[in-house]
Amino acid sequence: MREKLTKYLKELSANQNIGRQYLVEEYDIQDGHVYTDPLMEDSHEVVKGLIHKYKNRALIKVSYHCAAHCRFCTRIRQIGTDAGTLTDADIDNIIAYLVAHPEIDDVILSGGDPFYTPHITEALLTKLKDIESVKVLRIGTRLPVQSPISFESKPIVRLLELVKQIALEKPFYILIHIEHPDELTSEVLSLFKTLRQQHVTLLSQTVFLKGINDDVETLFQLFRTLYHNGVVPYYLYHCDKVAGLENFIVPLEAEIEIATELHRRLSGIACPAFVIDIHNGYGKLPIPLAYFTADATTAKDIEGNIITL
Repeated sequence: MREKLTKYLKELSANQNIGRQYLVEEYDIQDGHVYTDPLMEDSHEVVKGLIHKYKNRALIKVSYHCAAHCRFCTRIRQIGTDAGTLTDADIDNIIAYLVAHPEIDDVILSGGDPFYTPHITEALLTKLKDIESVKVLRIGTRLPVQSPISFESKPIVRLLELVKQIALEKPFYILIHIEHPDELTSEVLSLFKTLRQQHVTLLSQTVFLKGINDDVETLFQLFRTLYHNGVVPYYLYHCDKVAGLENFIVPLEAEIEIATELHRRLSGIACPAFVIDIHNGYGKLPIPLAYFTADATTAKDIEGNIITL
């Protein structure tokens, strides 16, 4: 995956807490991190762009394009290529599948970044909103912290108008991927206010990253600031076991200590669920905090499969 930053991020990249998320670094690849698709998305792609892994929910990869390339991306094997860009025919196939599977009531738009390709996302939402069985819509994005000024562009303004219309009828969630409090600039915090006016619920997702946010004070400041600005911390992830991401992975034992202390210091709403998205398994599993003794070397996924962590 080639290096890619926005003009906004280039101005911030001297800050190592931000720069290391995007700038290519040389490091030794460690043994044991051999997965390219640990979440088994490719094997659950029922039509191009549509991942149906769990019975009642589905994920749509709008494209493989983002405003900037995060070095810790789970989809590092795909990001930056044109292969995933949805055509009108692809969208029609997705809609047909969802109509034929009314058990799917929750649809997540991801990618790539759906806000980076607003025309495709608008075309998708225009048709998704009319599917009666789809009760909840979500968009996952990093664009607010990669290029907040982009939300002033005409295509995204128009997309947000559509989002607002839908959100008046169905629950609509925007999940913003944020790793460090230094990303919460005045421009980003101002954008949060704009997004909250669209009648959506703002959530955040964060990945533990070695040398960037693997300490209590950093994450405490991040989640407290998000909470104070109307963004509910949703998930705190153990970094996925993907080939190429080795340099970012924090030992699970250290993460448990940090997550336990966060639970002590933050209110319930401000404290995200600490989870691991099981590689070659099914589901995001909550990781036990240090209040209980537990062996964190193996786990059962939601299907009952035994997974070695």
